[in-house]
Formats: sequence, structure tokens, C-alpha cells
Amino acid sequence: MRGEKRKKYVACLRLPSTALDCCRNFRLSLLSLLLIPLVAQADTAMRQFLWEQANTQAAAAATPEDYAKAAATYERIVADGVVNADLFLNLGSVHVLAGDTAKATAVFERAERYRGSIPETRQGLLAAMARQTGRAQTDLPWFRTTFFWHFSLPCHARVLVALTGWALFWGGVFVRLLRRNRKRHGATHSLSETGMLIGGLMALVFTISAFVTICQELW
Repeated sequence: MRGEKRKKYVACLRLPSTALDCCRNFRLSLLSLLLIPLVAQADTAMRQFLWEQANTQAAAAATPEDYAKAAATYERIVADGVVNADLFLNLGSVHVLAGDTAKATAVFERAERYRGSIPETRQGLLAAMARQTGRAQTDLPWFRTTFFWHFSLPCHARVLVALTGWALFWGGVFVRLLRRNRKRHGATHSLSETGMLIGGLMALVFTISAFVTICQELW
């Protein structure tokens, strides 16, 4: 009898295999959660190190080959998933000084997508064009003036303008539906038509503009 009680007591102390697996999985999950911030910090530290290294290389560069090495370091940051205007401005500048005008133009255009047309991007594009043609450039291509809204505003601002346009358009539609059984020449009717016209135009123009930019950035 005592032997049987002891066996039952020992059996109660033993965890089933499924419980042991759950504990083991819990420990692994907890360890992973603890390591994720450390990995993120390591990635951030590496990117900061590469950023400082590229800036140092660019500042000390004296030949096209030196600038190409700085560009390669900046491109490692881009390949790691970092995209912002400051990075592209620096990368475009060293590409110009390295003599790679095609890449410089593409990178300055990417900087425009994130910050819009600013003096730094315009000067960078003019410098790349001057290197490519061999003569000084004072003006950018005509289509940048014709479609000024597309190049002047960053992509996120154009998305906000497009959403505002859609809101105005549907607000006008809503007001018109509410007033459809009343006289059609009042101030409310004119306001609804104005909202529909201006909002629809804003939504159409800026939606197309933002869509083109997003496609260019993705592909």
C-alpha cells in the first residue's frame, strides 16, 4: 500500500510531456522577446556606424574613386532598408563627384519624393546634368515647371491633399443629396457644387501624382 501511495505521489510530481513542451516553448518565446530589442539596437548601431563612416569618407575624399567608396557605404544603408531625404542627398552628392551622373540623378529624384523640390535637390540635379552634358546648367527640364505640384511637394503631402480633395468632393455630394428636394439656386447648392468641382479636381490630380510617385519608388 505504501509503495502504491509513493508511486502515485511521485507521478503527481511529474509533469506530462505536453506540459514540459509548453514550458520549453514559453522559455524560448520569452528569450526571443528579450532578444528582439537587442537585435533592433544592434541594427540601429550598425546603421549609425555606416552613416558616420560614409560621412567621414565623403569629407576626406579627394578623387572620384574615394567618392565612389563613400557612395558604396551610403548604398549599404539604403540596402538595409533606410530611406530618407538626407541619406539620398548625401548619396547623390558623392555620386556626382564620383562621376556617376545617372545614379546621381536617380538618387536626387528619390530625395524629392520624400522632401519635395528644395534648393539642395535642384542644385544636385543641375550639377548632375552639368557633368553629363559638359556645360553649365541653369534650368531644369520644362516639365518640372509645368507639373510643379508633382515635384514641389513630397509624396506624403500629395497624399494628404488627395484625401482632402476626396473629402470635399463627397461632402459636396452629401450636401447636394440632402438639399435635392429644395430650391436649387441657394447658397448651399452653390457651395455643394463648388466642393464637388474643386474637391474632385484636387482628388484626381493629386491621386494620380501620388500613385505615379509610389510606383516609381516601388519599381
